[in-house]
Amino acid sequence: MERSLAVRVWTITFALVAVAAFGIYSLLRTGAPAPYVAFGVIAVAYISYQAWRSGGRFQFEFDVQSGKTHRLTNTPEIQHALFEICERAGRPVPKTMLVEMDVPGASVGYDDGDPMLAIDPRLLMVVGPTGLRAILAHELGHFGHDLHTDAIRLYLPQTIGFSAFWLAALAGSGPTVATLGSALYLGLALLSDRRAEFARAVLSVGVEPLALAASRYANRLEEYRADEFAAQLLSPAELTEALYRIAAVATGDNDEDVAGPVPWNADRSWLFSLFATHPSIESRSRALGCEIPAWVRPYRPHRVRRNESG
Repeated sequence: MERSLAVRVWTITFALVAVAAFGIYSLLRTGAPAPYVAFGVIAVAYISYQAWRSGGRFQFEFDVQSGKTHRLTNTPEIQHALFEICERAGRPVPKTMLVEMDVPGASVGYDDGDPMLAIDPRLLMVVGPTGLRAILAHELGHFGHDLHTDAIRLYLPQTIGFSAFWLAALAGSGPTVATLGSALYLGLALLSDRRAEFARAVLSVGVEPLALAASRYANRLEEYRADEFAAQLLSPAELTEALYRIAAVATGDNDEDVAGPVPWNADRSWLFSLFATHPSIESRSRALGCEIPAWVRPYRPHRVRRNESG
């Protein structure tokens, strides 16, 4: 199963690379200045390399000077669990720090190319000792695979979207229009708010969001791969229990963590589901072949509760 997931992830990744390459070729064939295209390719390659060194979507952005970090040696239970899981997996212990997150969880990334792990010290209270080992095993499952494939895909949707915008609106136009149009799209690409994303979706005739949806689908497959890795080290039931415990305390406003910012199917819109980097908890438990733990069955996601109260 894990090999099948890997094939699907790499197939999507190479497909997006091929589409981007075809788009760049089309730019040159339709009159885009070769020096500008070459500069753009070099720039995307450079920032993609930097993304690889910092973990792609797993970019390690915690501020070690924020005052919310703790020493690993001050939490022997977490330290022991980490050492045990690394020994079971045959993996070196990554550089680790404890940092308070929006929701107790764990996150991996690269710090200037070196593997790094962040753990919320409250995670142990939420998932218990066995659940802590399961979550750490999941995070270790990302190292060596997803951090590479995701960094390759990270900026391809914008590249593909710009190529579509050029072919649809700028090809054959005069140098002034082509320059201003290109600057507009590239300027929007530097912004991450939803208005800029919507504008790029319109300008690219819907091509950029399609490419992004494909990339995010690969992200969800990568989460399934990490789940399988953890399930092999411990058990599917133990991982499922830990995932549900994290989901039960998630607020819907937290940053991406092991449960995702909106972990429940009933709370997800179809649009969110299309672009989510994490599968829903229910989908992950089905993939692991596990039922919802008995203790969590009375829980109802936010949307269901609102409908019942309304």
